[in-house]
Amino acid sequence: NILTGSCIAGPSSTFVPVIPIAAQQAISGAGAVNVTSWYTAYTTTGADAATLADGVVKGQLKKVQLIVDGGDLTLTPSNLASGTRVTFADAADFVIMVFDGTDWVVIESGNDADGQTSPVIS
Repeated sequence: NILTGSCIAGPSSTFVPVIPIAAQQAISGAGAVNVTSWYTAYTTTGADAATLADGVVKGQLKKVQLIVDGGDLTLTPSNLASGTRVTFADAADFVIMVFDGTDWVVIESGNDADGQTSPVIS
C-alpha cells in the first residue's frame, strides 16, 4: 500500500506526488473530507463546515471542489500552510493541495465555471 510507505525522493530533496486511487468522495452538509481518495465533491446545504486530517504520506495530493452551492463551505485542515482555513463561496470553486509531511499546501485554486473566482485561504 503506497499510502503507508515512505515517500520517493526526487531531485533536490523534493518528493514525488502521490494520488490515492480510492473512489471519489461525495459529501452533503457538514462533515470530514477523507484522506483516502484524490477527489472530494462537496454539496453545501447552508453555511457548512468541513475538516481535513493530515495526509498519510509526504507528497499526497488532494482536490476538494464545491459542486452545489447551498451556502459557503469552510474547510479547516488539521494543518494548513499560509492559513487555517479555506472558504469556498461559489459552485465550481476548487483547491488542489499537497501534504508536505507537516502541512497541507495549496498548490492550485480556482473556479472551473468562470475561471475568475477562487476559494479564499485565510
